[in-house]
Amino acid sequence: MAVRAAAARTYLARVSDVEEYAERLRACVGSRGEPATIEVERGALRKFAVATGDPHPVHHGDLAAPTYVAALRSPLPDLPEPERPFRSHLHTNDELELHEPIRPGDVLTVTAELTDVFVKQGRQGPMLFTQVTFVTTRGDQPVSRVAWTEVQHR
Repeated sequence: MAVRAAAARTYLARVSDVEEYAERLRACVGSRGEPATIEVERGALRKFAVATGDPHPVHHGDLAAPTYVAALRSPLPDLPEPERPFRSHLHTNDELELHEPIRPGDVLTVTAELTDVFVKQGRQGPMLFTQVTFVTTRGDQPVSRVAWTEVQHR
C-alpha cells in the first residue's frame, strides 16, 4: 500500500511540475528569435540532396529539394528553463508549407517563433509538446513555413 501511495505522489508531482512549466512557456507563445540571413549555395543544395538520397539531378545544385526548408534554422526565442531537466527530447514531426522554390544565390531570412505548447498524458507520465515555426522569406515574399514539434518527457 505504501509503495502505491508513494508512486501516486511521485506521479502527481511530475504532472504538476510539467503543467507549471507548460504555463510558463504558454506565456511566451508568439515570442520570436533573432532573424537569420542565409545565402543559399549550390554546394549546400548538392550536399543536402546527397545526404537525403534525392536522385533528381535538378536538386543536386540548380534547385533546392522541397524538404530543404526543414534544414533552414534561426535562433530560438529566449524561453524559461525548466526547474528540472527532462529525461528525453524527441522530434515528432514537421509540417511544411512551400510557397516559392529556392535556388542558389537566394538570400533568405529565417525567423523562429514559439507557436504552441500543450501537455498530453502518456503511459509513463506527462509529455510536454512544444511547436516552433520557422518562417522563411526572400525580401517581403514568403518562401516557406515549417512547424517543428518536439516532445519532452520526465
